[in-house]
Parts: sequence; structure tokens; C-alpha cells
Amino acid sequence: MSDSSLKLKLLAVLSDAQPPDNPIVASGWAGIAFDRNRYADLAPADVWEAWLDVHKQQSCPSDAIGMASFEDLAAGKEECRAEPTRDSLRRYWMEDERFLRDHYFFSSSFNWVVRLDQDVTLFAAERDFMREVIDRLHGLNGVMERMVEDFDPGEDDPVGLRRFLSDITDELRR
Repeated sequence: MSDSSLKLKLLAVLSDAQPPDNPIVASGWAGIAFDRNRYADLAPADVWEAWLDVHKQQSCPSDAIGMASFEDLAAGKEECRAEPTRDSLRRYWMEDERFLRDHYFFSSSFNWVVRLDQDVTLFAAERDFMREVIDRLHGLNGVMERMVEDFDPGEDDPVGLRRFLSDITDELRR
């Protein structure tokens, strides 16, 4: 996929908005988000496993995952590809300390995108894909509790993080 085509696809799904603003702009998409600094793999291991399992179930199991840093997209470089395993993703972000840069991971069918910035790992997908992931993680209520714990908005929530988490998951309550 050309870099300009990839940029357009990404912009059709996610804006540049950061929490507490909802970056999901695609109709029928939902998200879940975690504080990437709390996890060695930039998000909870069971979330990655559920995500990759649903990807393999809904795609050809050999469908590679696309990866592109914000920096590479701006420079017009092509995306990289990796096998849909956590080890492959880990190798990618550890090489040349890529984990220090912001990235997108995405399926070749573009039914999901993961945005990893310096603070947040945002998993966004078409509603049916996301529902399958949420089911594997034992339901939306439990996932919401985990996200709230990760972001620790406090009682007053002056930043609006609870609204952010509610907004990105809103499509799942329809």
C-alpha cells in the first residue's frame, strides 16, 4: 500500500485527537485503550492475545499485520509487515528502539487499527471485530474497569478520561 493511500485510510478511521477527545471517526467502529507505560508489551498481554486471535479467526491465518511509524508515514516510507503474533510485534518495536516512537498497526483488510503513541495504546476496530475481542476478555464491564484503573481519572476526573473511555466504547452499547 502506498504511503498516501495508507495515510488516507488511517485518517478515515482515526483523527489525531488525543484523550480526552475521541479519535475514532469511522462510523460503526469502537475502541479500547490502555496506558502503554504500564506494560512491557505496551498493552495487557491478554488483550494482545485476544486481538490477534480474532484477527487470525477473521482473516487468513497467514495475513500479515501492517506497521508504520508516524515518522515513516511523514517521510513517505512504506509500511513494514509482520506475522500476527505478539513475538513478531515485540521484535518489531524492540528493533532500533522503535517502541520509543509512535506507531500504527493494522490489518490488511483494514477492519482494525492499533495506535501506539507515547502514552496510550488505542485498539480500534469495526464493531463486530471489537465485540469478539471484548467477549474473549469477559465482557465490556470488566474491560471498562481495567481501562479506568489504567488511566486512574480520580473521583473528580478533571481531564475527562471517563468520558473518553465511554466515547470510544459507545458503539459497543448499541
